[in-house]
Amino acid sequence: MTDHLKLHDDRDDEVTRGLRQIYAAPQSDAYWQKLETRIMARLTSPPSMGWWDELDRWMRPAIAAAAVMLLAAGVAIVRSYQVQQESTYEAMLTPTSLPVETAVRPVLQERRDATFRYLMTSR
Repeated sequence: MTDHLKLHDDRDDEVTRGLRQIYAAPQSDAYWQKLETRIMARLTSPPSMGWWDELDRWMRPAIAAAAVMLLAAGVAIVRSYQVQQESTYEAMLTPTSLPVETAVRPVLQERRDATFRYLMTSR
């Protein structure tokens, strides 16, 4: 086996000893008593945060998102109304390429509608 494939060498022991010193459990009893006191206090105290408190953090982003959605919906409604009006006016004012008699008196059209169409398309 070559040297560069060795998995363990002398420096690994030094690193292991250093890490064990850093992550070793505290030796004093005061640390453990303080930790136990903190844990027991946390277990015996009522929870300070309910599920509804989490929703409180979401309120501002939710209101902002709702405002953006309402604005977008309003713009879409107004734009669709404008497009509908434009197409209606265009349909009323654009002359047809059919002969006047065909455009004015289709087979199943009332006389009132035919008169209106004739007045709107004639120049």
